[in-house]
Amino acid sequence: MKILTSRKGETAEYFTSELAKYIRHIIDCEIMPEVVFCEETPSLCEDAIVLAHLDELSLDTSDLKDSFVDDIIDIKIENGSGYIAGSNDRSILMGIYKYCVSAGCRFIRPGEGGEYIPYCNLKEHSFSYRKKADHPFRGECGEGAISYEHMRDTVYWLPKIGMNMYMIEGLVPYSYMHKWYGHVGNSILRKKGQITDYAMLEELMEKLMADIRKTGIQLHTIGHGWMFEKLGIHHTHAAQEKSELREEHKQYLAMLNGERGLCRSTFYTHFCYSNPEARKLLVDFCVEYVKERPYVDFLHVWLADSKNNWCECDECMKMSPSDHYVQLLNEIDEALTAIGSKTRIVFILYVETVRPPVKLRIKNPERFVILAAIGLHYETGYINREYTGEIPPYVHNNFTPPDNALRLKWHKDWKAMSGDIPSIIFEYRFYTDMYCDPAFMRVSKEVYRDMRALGSVSFEGCMSDQTHRMYLPTSLPLVMMSETLFDKSLDYDRFCDDFFEGAFGADGKKCREYLEKLSELFCPGNIRTGGKTGVEEDGLETGGSKPKIWINNPEVAEKTKQIPEVLREFLPTIEKNMTQRNACRRKSWVYLYYHYEICSRLWEVIHLGASGNMEGAREKFEGLERYLCRVEEDIHPAFDLFLFCRAIRSKLEMPQYPYYD
Repeated sequence: MKILTSRKGETAEYFTSELAKYIRHIIDCEIMPEVVFCEETPSLCEDAIVLAHLDELSLDTSDLKDSFVDDIIDIKIENGSGYIAGSNDRSILMGIYKYCVSAGCRFIRPGEGGEYIPYCNLKEHSFSYRKKADHPFRGECGEGAISYEHMRDTVYWLPKIGMNMYMIEGLVPYSYMHKWYGHVGNSILRKKGQITDYAMLEELMEKLMADIRKTGIQLHTIGHGWMFEKLGIHHTHAAQEKSELREEHKQYLAMLNGERGLCRSTFYTHFCYSNPEARKLLVDFCVEYVKERPYVDFLHVWLADSKNNWCECDECMKMSPSDHYVQLLNEIDEALTAIGSKTRIVFILYVETVRPPVKLRIKNPERFVILAAIGLHYETGYINREYTGEIPPYVHNNFTPPDNALRLKWHKDWKAMSGDIPSIIFEYRFYTDMYCDPAFMRVSKEVYRDMRALGSVSFEGCMSDQTHRMYLPTSLPLVMMSETLFDKSLDYDRFCDDFFEGAFGADGKKCREYLEKLSELFCPGNIRTGGKTGVEEDGLETGGSKPKIWINNPEVAEKTKQIPEVLREFLPTIEKNMTQRNACRRKSWVYLYYHYEICSRLWEVIHLGASGNMEGAREKFEGLERYLCRVEEDIHPAFDLFLFCRAIRSKLEMPQYPYYD
């Protein structure tokens, strides 16, 4: 068997090597495929698979609007001969993985032991498929405690499940990576005063960008934490940043209460956007950054990660925050145009900038994409409800979160004012909200509901801001998100059954039933209500009624009391399957055993709180934390200790871990 392509470049080399590798694995080395790089598009022939762009094979491109963004996969293989084509190199790679899935492969989670690859005689296997992704933007942005390896493994996994973009927030995601390398939250591994070397993280991010380029998925960068670079200050931690801020820098910063300076740290500090010299610093940085990294596809130009601290000087007060934002964005666009850069700019509707501009407009819509951090609550999902109320007047530095109907109206107004440019929802559901549902089954159904509804609220995709380690008990919620974004006609029950069989084998159906029962008994809707979970809870709606908080709730106490019996009954099934020969399925069951251990402790935390004994609940949770600290090195690829403890500590009103001690 031959693999033929005329495509050149690192992604082409990668996708040909991936197809050759999986053919060898699937057919158990009975065939050693030969890779042939051709000068011209090869013709279809017997005993060969051609990898090409759609137009190179004269295939249908009538529904292709933007070959850089849109993913179309077209596959026709009969008994090991045919083609895998795509609208771009990334789409060809995704097509290769679709072909592997048709042969029985399942991509369960990132990293070692994450793939189930059964034997299939490809010489007798045929597969025909054509699909344009229903949403052009599908990807992740890292949160929590993350290492380079966590990010790298995620990047190589994303195209296997239909995702097409990855975002590195900041020049380096220092806060997130420090939590991992500094072992924040782990009382056993953490050393007092431990810091993380910034230069080391810079090197790791260069490696990660190379990984992203290799896969061909969209590279999104920056976001917050970049505005002080021209002043020579990296975003690290507040004490260091304050010592590096010089007096002459303050003229560029927002004035609050008559003074200019840092607002907590660089991450939370706005510039004086009416000051042309201040804006020039920001524009010049963007130009220099893109010149050094012309391979960056989407530059996210976000401002301070804060609210109610916009500059109060006389000049800044003459325009709204969104008008100042548009002025800066237009100047960055003009500067990138001057150097011939094709890098696109993503701007964010976030706190004050959810309100559209009054005076100014985006001049070059082709350059831009909107990212909307709307924060809709997950109890109801996206509701396309017309806003009929009065528009509240803008009051400077007195931001009040609008209700969801007004947020969506303003989002549509922004799009209309900006040439109907595409927009992406920025989701936080896999930041900490999923810990309200420890078995992940209710959240899987919610994400299926919501990703299918994105188009009804005028979004073209989703960037999931999340931990890269949420595969315990399963990766179902994230795989459900990605696959539904790609194909919203996906059948929920059929997909779940297939997922559990692939991940767990013969007892997969029993595993699904077990986790669904746990999701019901843990009462996610009640746990979600009250206290912060990393998502906005303003305007919480559940069909006209608000679920009661789990604390002092007899119904929650009664339900959680049933959890130990469910755990005990299923434990023999877990233990029996932990010795499976297949490495992927064995790891799935091992992770499920750790999940059993966590739930054996967590149920009592919730039960005690629901019974009115919060002190007892906190004491039990401290015991769970000690257990997690002991086993973190065994489960860290699948479980984010820092974010889990942050979420539950918030629910129990316990102190949070300091980033630096």
